[in-house]
Amino acid sequence: MMAAYSREEMEEMMRRWIEVNDKAEREGNWRCLADFYTEDVTYGWDTPNGKYEFNDRETVRNTCVGAAMDPYQGWTYPYDKIVIDETRGEAFCTWWQTPPGAPLREDGSPMRVIGASWFKYGGDYQWSEQLDMYDYTNITNLIKECVEKGILAEMPVMSSEQVGG
Repeated sequence: MMAAYSREEMEEMMRRWIEVNDKAEREGNWRCLADFYTEDVTYGWDTPNGKYEFNDRETVRNTCVGAAMDPYQGWTYPYDKIVIDETRGEAFCTWWQTPPGAPLREDGSPMRVIGASWFKYGGDYQWSEQLDMYDYTNITNLIKECVEKGILAEMPVMSSEQVGG
């Protein structure tokens, strides 16, 4: 099987992606990520209420990396492991959802929850698909823990309008 894209191009895409993620974290606005999606991108994630899936760059800008992320200003999502499959034009990454200030628990462990994203590369330094995967219960518990410790004033809750429902 021939490579869909060169290894170098896929690595450069991931470098650019992490750079724009870092910028989004600093600014507390993830909408700039949408510039790294194809116009016909498909973006989704699972929840206890079912899978949310959105199509087209501007819808993703307004929902997935827009309203859905607005309550998480100050949070960081540092990438941990990155696997690139240039033959398929795919990348799989794990990242940590970390509350503002990267607080520690009493036992010294970081307050954070692991998540993952699968990407399909669409060429021209843009993703054509993204699927986020995480344990919704663990993230909900982390947010509750942050509220209890006074790290967050209240638990961010997305309305159905924010996620397209």
